[in-house]
Parts: sequence; C-alpha cells; structure tokens
Amino acid sequence: MKKRLVTVSLAMMTAIILLIAGCGEGKNYIEMSYYDETSYEEGADYSTINENLFYRNERKVDVADPCVVYVDDENDTDYGSYYLYGTTGNTGFFCWKSDDLVNWEGVGYALLYRDLSTPQGKAVSVDSWAPEVIYDGEANKWYMFFSSTPKESSNSFIPYIAQSDSPSGPFELIDHIDSYTATDGTPLKDIENIETNNSYYYQRYMTFDPLKMSQELERLGLADMDNTSDVLRAIDFHPYVDSATGDKYLYFNTSVNSYIMGMEMNSWTDPKYDTLTIITKPGYSTPSAAEKDVPNEMNTSVNEAAWMTEHGGKYYLTYSTNSYKDKTYQVCQAVADSPLGEFRKLTEAEGGILISADSALRDDVSGTGHSSIINAGGQDYIVYHAHNSIAEGGSSRHVAVDEIEWVTVKDVQGNDLDVMYANGPTTSVQPLPEFASEYKNIADQAEVSATSVADGSSVSFLTDGLLSINRYANYDMVETYIKETEFSAGTTITLKFDDYKTIRALMIYNSKNMESAFYDIERVEFDCRLEDGTYATKYIDNLSFDIEAYTSTDDIDVLRPASSAVAEFDEIECNEIRITIKPATEEQIPVHGFNDLAVIAVSEIRVLSK
Repeated sequence: MKKRLVTVSLAMMTAIILLIAGCGEGKNYIEMSYYDETSYEEGADYSTINENLFYRNERKVDVADPCVVYVDDENDTDYGSYYLYGTTGNTGFFCWKSDDLVNWEGVGYALLYRDLSTPQGKAVSVDSWAPEVIYDGEANKWYMFFSSTPKESSNSFIPYIAQSDSPSGPFELIDHIDSYTATDGTPLKDIENIETNNSYYYQRYMTFDPLKMSQELERLGLADMDNTSDVLRAIDFHPYVDSATGDKYLYFNTSVNSYIMGMEMNSWTDPKYDTLTIITKPGYSTPSAAEKDVPNEMNTSVNEAAWMTEHGGKYYLTYSTNSYKDKTYQVCQAVADSPLGEFRKLTEAEGGILISADSALRDDVSGTGHSSIINAGGQDYIVYHAHNSIAEGGSSRHVAVDEIEWVTVKDVQGNDLDVMYANGPTTSVQPLPEFASEYKNIADQAEVSATSVADGSSVSFLTDGLLSINRYANYDMVETYIKETEFSAGTTITLKFDDYKTIRALMIYNSKNMESAFYDIERVEFDCRLEDGTYATKYIDNLSFDIEAYTSTDDIDVLRPASSAVAEFDEIECNEIRITIKPATEEQIPVHGFNDLAVIAVSEIRVLSK
C-alpha cells in the first residue's frame, strides 16, 4: 500500500502558529498546530504515533492464551503493575510486566524446569499450555494453573498447580504425594519407586486428586474410570473469586469432549469435588438443552478458555469457540445468576459474540480468542490473542487489547439485560488507557448538536462510547444498539461544554461503511481561553483521515472499522468544538452514496482531556 512520507516533526509543527485578527464578527482566529498521527518513516508499514497518548494493536508480544493479573498487594515490590502470562514453550512459561496494558517488558521465566531428569522436569517436558495465575492474600502466595504432557507417559495435557511468593516466579509444582490417590485406589505414597514409574510419577503434582476427580467425572457420565487418559486430562484453567461472597471457583476444560467445567474450591489446592458442574457444552445454549441450538456453534466442537466476570449481580462467562488455528476463533459470552450456573449462552441478537474477525471477513485481524478481562482505572478491557499471519492462521499469535463497554439489550424473553460489548478488535489508532495517559474522553460531558441529521438518527450515538465494528457478526444486535450518527448532507457537529476544559486531542471515528465514510474533516474550530485571559477560536483546516491505511487490501470498497481522524495538539482551554464535514466526492471515494446509505455517518467522537 502506498504511504505518504511526512518529514515535519511534531516539535516543528507546534512552533507554527498564525494569528489572524479581525475575522468573523471580531473574533480572533488562530490556525492551530497539530499532529494527525499519519506520518510515516521511510519504509514503515505503520504511521508514527505518540505512544504517550495512543496505542495500536501491532505485533509487540508474541504469545498465545494471554492471562493478565494486577498486583494489588501494597507490600509487593510490583504493586500497581500488570503481569502477562501465556503459552510460550514446552518446559515453562515466560512472563511480561506492564504499567499500561499495552507496552510489555519481558521479565523472564515464571516457571521453568531445566533438568528434565527430575520428576518435576519430566512432568512438564512438552506441550505446556495456557497458564493462569491468581494471588491469594490469605496464603500470601501466587498460584499457577496449567497443563502439560509428561515425559514417557501415555497421557497428555495433565493439569498441574504451582505456587510462588512473587508474580514473576519462580513457580514450583506443589507435591501432593501424601494426600492423593491413584484411580485404582492406591495411595500415591504407597507406590514403590514412584519417581521412576511412568504411570504415576507426575500425578503427585496434579491440580486434582486422581481418584476423587475420576469419581466425579464418572458421576456426571463424562469419563470411564478405567480409561485414565480421559479422567486425568484438563486444560485452560481459570481461577476466580466471587467478590460478593469471597468464595473461590475453578473453571477448566475436559479435553475428552471440550466441555467447560466449574467447581468450588475450599482453597486453591483443595477442591470441593462434589460441586463439579458442567458449565457449557459446544453447540448447546445451556448444559440441559436437549438439542444443539446455537447457530454460530453448529460447526464446532470446542468451548474453551473460560473467564468469569461479575456485573450487576449476574455472572458472565466468556469462552472461545472454533479451532484456535482458524480465522473464526472468537470469544463469546454466557450469563447466569450464580458462579456455577446454569449458564445460558447469549444469542447474536443479544450480543453473544463478544470479539471476532466479523464472520472471518476482516482482512486486518484473525483468530481473536482466548481472553482475559480486567478492570483498570474503572474501565474494562479485554486482552486476547490474534494470529500473526492473517492468511495462514495457525499457532503463531500475539497479544492485543481493546475496551469493553456494557450495553443494555432486550433478552430472548424481552427483559432488560446488560451485556458486554467490545470496542474491537481494532488495528487502528486508539487512545491509551486513561490510567496510563492521564487523559480521558469527556465527549459525553458535552451538549451535542448537529445540522443535517438524517431522519431516525440521533447525535446521541456520537458520544455513547460504542465504536461501530461489526457488519455481520451479531447483526441484529448491532443494528439495534450500536448506531452511527447519520447525516443527509454535509454537517457541522457542535460539542458545547458547561465550562472550559483542558483538551489534548480530538478523535472523529469514521463510518464502518465505505459508502457513507468521510474522506477528511473540512474544518475543526475550538473556542479557547488563552493564557493571557483573552479569547480566540483556534482552527484546523482539512484534517486528514488516513484512508489508505484503513482501506481493506482485499476489497478497496471496504473500510476497516474503528478508524478515526485524529488531531493531537498542545493543551488548550476550550468550551466549544465545531466539526464541519462535507460529503466525499466520487474521485475521493468512488462508492460514496451507494446502497441507499447515509451521505455521511460518524461512529463516535472522543475528546481527550485531563
């Protein structure tokens, strides 16, 4: 794709200010210096952005199955930091540290056994998958749950638990030899030469007592105790603490049928086995449903990568479907009234698909799945992985992060229900999380008006916090709740604040449809209070939108969603912003105005302020 090469630095631009006096009813007009985040260094695929204000989901950390935890222990030297773990190798797990959820610094191996001749090293000798970590304040320990394939064993994906005094490790496998019993009823401590017995040596480090767990799986009709390859396997653990009760729960997958299971825990090393519950079945809306009834799961046998979130007294389970190697790998959501359910998977009309490559039609992102959800600075974020190669998919993946908002929809019975909505997946410029940049979006504090608003549309969609992403996935939900503001002609949008605000940047999000997209922003005016106490209107003419970067390489008539025209500038004191947009010409956007779509549509406006 051809890129524009711009060599003027931000420092140079900030020095260029033209004062024009006596224009327009006696106002002072000042042409504003700014940076639009569209300058490219020679040979670069991405524009240069101010990483103190913005981020972009580029390939920064190559890791799959991300788990993110926050260090909230004030006595910990890492207090206030975020730690990232994922599937990184055969014999252990690397970890990263961050202050902003976007930029990660490698810390080292949180768990690693270099000597594979020891029982511990042999236990995690190959295929170590999907670590999840949690801190327990009562025990003052960090616990890691994961699965691996023991050396010289006929069993694979054996579940393990390890502990550490630090989120960075080293984590060490916990030895249960004195309390665990093999599936044949023999206490592990009574097995002669267990360290060299390839059928038993690794069972002492497992998450579950082999006998007790096999009995519960047999009770539920999920496994035969005579087949240890079934009863011992599990992957994709998620430890969770109910904030209302303080009770501990553990979720995981049974490898034999890819059900998501859940159980209560007395402690992280002591399960309540009789609480073992089926949480989801692939293709079924609930575990008790008689027939497959989830359309977007009809062609998959996978439910995995559970994560639990509380909101408004309800429990939201997010999970991934389809093969992790496939472009259609995605995150969905289910809801229940208690941590062990019964959980009901949301329909697409309710927003059941949380984050995806939009029915595999996106050309800029693929395989968005296996996620963590974390609240940072009062904002929910989803951290997930995506394929390194959109064309090939496969197992090479990297970490991405986007916002989550809550939307009230009508459920299948016509009642109000809050559901998660992801402002993603994005590959475009987005504002850095507020807790990291110290700038927040205040557009929703403004009184908003506009000219030429199309019949049936509303300016309220400009500041509802919801980015218009999908064109196909969740179609009915999107059409009902995730609206763009449509205009029947050129428009001037006005945002008026009740007082002067300290503003650092403006983002005007384009339509997700090329037919109603703007080509650029004709003019932006800011009514400002200057440092000397006088007043002036600062303005920007012809604010660029990087349409080349956000046009699909597969189809030049398709615009990549969640892209915006950005203006970054030195802080100003402003109480009113006016944004003037004209319809694109046929030369600028050949398909403009086709398919009876609005002449112009704007997804969202963000005003970044301290």
